[in-house]
Amino acid sequence: MIARAGVLVSALPFLGIGLWLLVDPVGPMATVGVDAASGQGSVEIRAMYGGLELGMGAFLVWCGLDDARARTGLVACLLTLGGLGLARLASWALTAPGPGLHPLLFSVELIGAATAAGVVAWTSRRGDPGERGFP
Repeated sequence: MIARAGVLVSALPFLGIGLWLLVDPVGPMATVGVDAASGQGSVEIRAMYGGLELGMGAFLVWCGLDDARARTGLVACLLTLGGLGLARLASWALTAPGPGLHPLLFSVELIGAATAAGVVAWTSRRGDPGERGFP
């Protein structure tokens, strides 16, 4: 139950960001220095960021609707958020762009990944349904 709830809660930011980027591909990306200088750029932002976020959110909802899939959803959160957070942190450290939104973003991403890892470990020890094996 905890794993399912965690996966469903994790789906919300993915779905929200995906919808936001479909509606307004320029505004949110401008906060992190990404610019769509043409219609082609807007299409790419909507597809790659909006569509991918929506797809991940939908996958997490699907995982969260069944105990047997909850661990898979948590592992997906762990790997996705961990990859984003570590890549963002490394890039930020290498380029030293100064103050901005990136420190907040990599902090949230890494905290989300660590939380997912903790729930995976906790539910595995408890023997919750669907929590045996990987993923």
